[in-house]
Amino acid sequence: MRRIPVAVLAGLSACVLLGYDTAARRSGDLASLRTPRRFWEDVTVAASHHLDRGDPRPVPTATVAGGAGADLRHAYQRYLSRVAGEAGVRPWQFWRTVPVKPFLDRGRVVLRHNDDPGRALLLGAGFRLLGGVAPYLGLWLGTLAAMPVLAWIAWELATAGRPVAAMTFPLALVSLPFVVEVLSLPYSAVGFYLVGLLTLVPLAAHALLGDPPTPRSLLVRAAAAGLVFACCVLCRGGTILLLPGYALALILGARRAAAGPSLRVVTGLAALGLVLLLAPYAVVRQPGHHEAWVGIWEGLGDFDREKGHAWFDPEARNVLRREGHSIPRVLAGPTWTADQERTLRRLVLRHVAEDPSWYAAILAKRLVATATLSKLWPFGPRDGLTMAPSTSANEGVMDVYYRLTTTADFVGLGGALREVPVELLLLPPALLAGLWWAGPRTVRFRDARARLGPALLLLGCVACAALTLPVAITTASALEAQCFAVVHLLALALLVDEAARGIRRRASASA
Repeated sequence: MRRIPVAVLAGLSACVLLGYDTAARRSGDLASLRTPRRFWEDVTVAASHHLDRGDPRPVPTATVAGGAGADLRHAYQRYLSRVAGEAGVRPWQFWRTVPVKPFLDRGRVVLRHNDDPGRALLLGAGFRLLGGVAPYLGLWLGTLAAMPVLAWIAWELATAGRPVAAMTFPLALVSLPFVVEVLSLPYSAVGFYLVGLLTLVPLAAHALLGDPPTPRSLLVRAAAAGLVFACCVLCRGGTILLLPGYALALILGARRAAAGPSLRVVTGLAALGLVLLLAPYAVVRQPGHHEAWVGIWEGLGDFDREKGHAWFDPEARNVLRREGHSIPRVLAGPTWTADQERTLRRLVLRHVAEDPSWYAAILAKRLVATATLSKLWPFGPRDGLTMAPSTSANEGVMDVYYRLTTTADFVGLGGALREVPVELLLLPPALLAGLWWAGPRTVRFRDARARLGPALLLLGCVACAALTLPVAITTASALEAQCFAVVHLLALALLVDEAARGIRRRASASA
């Protein structure tokens, strides 16, 4: 198969199917969105800045969390939902704008100090580009960001001599409703975490598969990945925790790209690649970002059964009240102060220092739960359940987070869905590792070992990135933990590619 036509065909096919499935899964109007608060907050911030752009008069500024800002958010939500329907704007017409009435132009709304600002910034840029407020654009930002990444994945896999994987992996990704729904999720910008993880795949594929990269080609791709990575971190702060996988890919790629075995050359090349990767984020970094220690304290509830951690905001606030913080019983939104963060940090560090074995056990359980997708082990036709229910109050609203999207063990396009036993997802990486191990011992697999080694290193880089946040923070956030399915799908694509290579070899021999 010719590599470039395969790459183009695979990339275009995946982008078309992703767009089709996003339109099918977000076919309802704006009034029917589930958990839309953050979506409307981002739209309100972007629209209010767009409307007062170029106005020389001083305008009042309000935070979106409460008061005038919250009132304006509700006004935008009601007005844009209504006018989009009246204008006949379809959910897939993300480029269509609607006129905004002057009564909405009564102030500039800003995010909270601890909100990730990226999605609002991208929406603002989109409104300027389109010349007006586009009601559905916010639902398509993740999908539009993922499309060039899917094309890049297909290109790198095909040009690295894995044409069947180049076709299989992008198409397998877009056949998961979980992927499609996460990219267009109104609840949060977690889709950009997934885009950040996917961006590692072409960088690592170029570094590890096919011919050794040149220093220049590795650095160019690190810089390109850095542009996407910066955008993703701005939109979803947790994306920064993918960095270990990126660093590992650059180190391994530098070893292959270096002309000799000099440790200094390898280290310098890997360090320069990391600088190019992080430089765009250093330039565009914003002061606002999502709070960290609230999630760390609550996240321990996924496996803590001794020290009172729970994946539930009200429980965290009860703990803070017992620690002397004055917190109203009724809040306008999930606002956390710096003092509250410091208290939760102190409590977490104290619990870890008092009982390291307790913390180590939680990390081990998270590692197993993420890599094996254990929450999804129940199989509907066999067990009558599609997800293992929570068994402790410590898990809080963990099950609610899993139900924000179709879970990662379903496949389908459009409205069609079919559950797949998780065992089938776990099988490909185990088979790849088994074939690699059997290479020196079996003549039939000996030739394959040279290709399977780099393939396993590629999987290792992506797995290293995908494990960091669920293991270090929590599996209770559900969506990031399920993103580990990307590793299993990539293993499936590489396994199919190896099988296709074996079939072609046997056909040539018999001919």
